[in-house]
Amino acid sequence: MTESEKQAYFQEAEKKATSYFKDKYELDVVITSKELLPEMALDSIAMEGHVAEHKDQEFTISYDYNEKKIKNFGMSPAIKEAITAKGYDPYAK
Repeated sequence: MTESEKQAYFQEAEKKATSYFKDKYELDVVITSKELLPEMALDSIAMEGHVAEHKDQEFTISYDYNEKKIKNFGMSPAIKEAITAKGYDPYAK
């Protein structure tokens, strides 16, 4: 994978992740790190971040760039509480 392809995937992944939180939970988030996972195992980008203005509301999320979808979502107790307070079930598929 070339560096330009990698950067395009990073941009796509960040856009999908921020849209996921906005659309599903009405949260604005900031992505703080992105990592391309080993291609031989997964076609995914792992990301970490937090809710804008709330650095304690942290999450991890991965994006499969071949299937074009969010795969895994992990959350801190603080973001779980924020999602639940908005009336959403953070475990609903």
